[in-house]
Amino acid sequence: MLRLLTLVSVPQLRASWGRTMLVIAGTLTGVALIAGINIINTSVLASVRDTVLLIAGPADLEVTLGVGEVGFAEDTVDTVRTDPDVRVAVPLVRGTVALADRPGEVLQLFGADLVAEEDLQRYAVTAVTNRRELLRALESPRSILLTEVFARQQNLQVGDRVRFALPMGAEELVVQGLLRAEGLATAFGGRLAVMDLAAAQRWLGKDGRIDQIDVVLRDGADANVVERRLQATLPPTLTVAHPASRGLQYEGILASFQAMLTGLSMLCMVAGIFITYNTTSTGALHRAFVMARLRRLGATSGQVFRLFMIEALILGIIGTAIGVAAGMLLARLLTGMVTESMGVIFQLRFPTNAGTADPRQLALIAVVGVGATLFASWFAARRVAAMDPLQVMRVTTSDPEAPRSMWSLIAWPIVLIIVSAAALVAEKHFQSIAWGNFGATLWNASIIVISIPLVRALAPLCSAFLERVFGAAGQIAATSVFRTTTRTGVTVAAIALVLTVGITISSLVTSCRDSLRRYFAGFLAGDLTVSAVSTEGGWLETPLPGRIAEELRAIAGVRNVELGRVISGQPYHGQRIGLLGLSDTAFEPSRYPAGWFQEGDPATAAEALRRGAGAMVSVSLSDRARLHLGDAIELDTPTGTLALPIVGVVTDYISDRGSVILNRRLLVERWLDPTVNRFTVFLEPAASLEDVRAAIGRTLGERFRVKILSLRELLAYHTQQIDRAFAFTDAIQLLVIIVTIAGILDLMLSSIAERRRQLAVWRLVGADDQAVLKAIVLESVTVAMLSIFLGAAVGLVTAWIWITINFRYLLGYYVDFRLATAAMAWYAALVLLMTIAAGYSAARRAIGQPVLEGIRYE
Repeated sequence: MLRLLTLVSVPQLRASWGRTMLVIAGTLTGVALIAGINIINTSVLASVRDTVLLIAGPADLEVTLGVGEVGFAEDTVDTVRTDPDVRVAVPLVRGTVALADRPGEVLQLFGADLVAEEDLQRYAVTAVTNRRELLRALESPRSILLTEVFARQQNLQVGDRVRFALPMGAEELVVQGLLRAEGLATAFGGRLAVMDLAAAQRWLGKDGRIDQIDVVLRDGADANVVERRLQATLPPTLTVAHPASRGLQYEGILASFQAMLTGLSMLCMVAGIFITYNTTSTGALHRAFVMARLRRLGATSGQVFRLFMIEALILGIIGTAIGVAAGMLLARLLTGMVTESMGVIFQLRFPTNAGTADPRQLALIAVVGVGATLFASWFAARRVAAMDPLQVMRVTTSDPEAPRSMWSLIAWPIVLIIVSAAALVAEKHFQSIAWGNFGATLWNASIIVISIPLVRALAPLCSAFLERVFGAAGQIAATSVFRTTTRTGVTVAAIALVLTVGITISSLVTSCRDSLRRYFAGFLAGDLTVSAVSTEGGWLETPLPGRIAEELRAIAGVRNVELGRVISGQPYHGQRIGLLGLSDTAFEPSRYPAGWFQEGDPATAAEALRRGAGAMVSVSLSDRARLHLGDAIELDTPTGTLALPIVGVVTDYISDRGSVILNRRLLVERWLDPTVNRFTVFLEPAASLEDVRAAIGRTLGERFRVKILSLRELLAYHTQQIDRAFAFTDAIQLLVIIVTIAGILDLMLSSIAERRRQLAVWRLVGADDQAVLKAIVLESVTVAMLSIFLGAAVGLVTAWIWITINFRYLLGYYVDFRLATAAMAWYAALVLLMTIAAGYSAARRAIGQPVLEGIRYE
């Protein structure tokens, strides 16, 4: 076998280097995407865990409400300090702030009760200035510490006065010290600021509230014992746990999104397998004459088969090795976009350090990559090894397709479709992401067994049409396309799969965009929306003081102002859901979009919501938690457990895991939160929108950094956020499209090479170059149209599966299905154009060869 590899395989693979590179590229594409997504997932989780531990510092235990995004009463820290094994209990608050003049420069602000040098040392707050002087300086409510990294980026120094956009207004703060890149100062890429606890509470609008208590135990104390003791002492709504457990909670939050990325990468691996199959099939048939000569010289069919498989193994190893390396590069390129997408979806700011890889997982991916190459090459190797060498040498290198009954071709698609449907039913029943990914991947893999009977069924109709309309050129094209329905079917499947990927992702974006537009244009619509310029991590703006509403109401032309507050990190049965608190007038039934209520009566629900005697839940939360009209939902609040009857089940998009809509007065009373994310302004009928907008700007003036958006601008803002959330998918589609286009070109060139004698004889008996060119272009157009037909049909079903089933369990959003018809037309035009271009290129090559050379070929 080594001699055959050296004397036969290496020269042939080198001679057809383009096809060899395409086999490697097919493996490389799938492996690079899977490895890249895996590295991104691993990096994000590792960064989240590191950040949680950095924030916790030396804490043995943490006290939080949920994952620490909902504040609770500050006096809780006194209860913790009474425990005999607690040495230190440090209360913390945190929030998002920005530079007033550069709102895109966002920082995570931490307020800590730092009263001694020991506290600074405990959290590795290593300041450039003297620690004692630093502690004295922090007593001022306008003192702030920045990291050296951020100060260097913004050209700031100790003593500089910097204007910050804070939730309580734009204020000038003094940089009292710089934090070296150690410990806490390395979190969030250095975009972090530290203040005294009381000052941070004041500027963040969290007077009397804290977000977390770090507990340091005495030497020798048993953390598990203290944990149980504190849990029994503190209110049941609070959680006492080891800091590392919060990292595990975030892993659970991100698991669904990462499963979606895995599902997309597996879809691309399927595309890579199809490309490799097509390329190895054309390559094997192109080399069939040489293999037949080997058989005549004494080589057995088994040796020929093993030779092909060893070649596939070598190429698979090369493609996998390059793919893993490319995946590392891809991870670096895509990490920013993926983490930005996570921020939009989960309303969190994630660290963006890239490059963390799990060697065991990469090894498994490598095995999958090599295995996929061997699987894709096995069919071609078996077929060429089984050829009769005398027939191959006597006749042609065309693919001698064995006759197969139509029923045997149809049976496999039916089986695979049934299994795929069963997996999707299991996903819905068990709410299992794994079943969903399995069902979706199997459905897309079944394209290959759908395409073959489809091509065979359409062959008579297409052949008759081509011959009747285009004459001899059409007959030649039909004969070429349908002489081997298996290989044509696989080619059609490979192209159709690219269409499927594009249609699915485009339809997902279109569905999200359309659903959100109707949601914000109906239920939350107003003439103007006033909010902060900075966001908390995704689309949600940082909160502002509720008192702004009175100033807005006093402006001439303003009829009403509604207040909306979103709390993203509300815990519910181990999930992180959202709360939406609204003013009384927001519950007017006439405002509700058509079909918005899934359960309940709008008028009855509005009356209960205005009284604070009920809550509405989103469809996603209702489905996930089995909550329905009339049930009671119990929510953990800083003031204890709150039970509210469910008065309506509605479609809502505030949180990925579901949301609860209630009266804002309850948020103020039970969550101790008087801040507001958005003020929705309604104008008098005769008022000028631009005049009122200008008056709002003058009223709020320099005190607050706000944006004032009309309804059209608000909808454009949310459209932009959706585009941010799915930006990373463009790179995935582009990579698959490039490799598939190369595969199309290889197929057409190989097809022409196999029929050189046929085309030469046709030209010899009188066909001119234009007739040959026309026949080959018709051949490529036929393949393209079959691919578009199959891709549109499968893409429609795949998009429906992902949007109405998978997306609900992967990301939790129940969006209405909208087919991206414009994108479908664009992708179809691209496939048609590139296939015609490939056919034209192959045709020019065919007519460029001498006729006598073509006749001598065999």
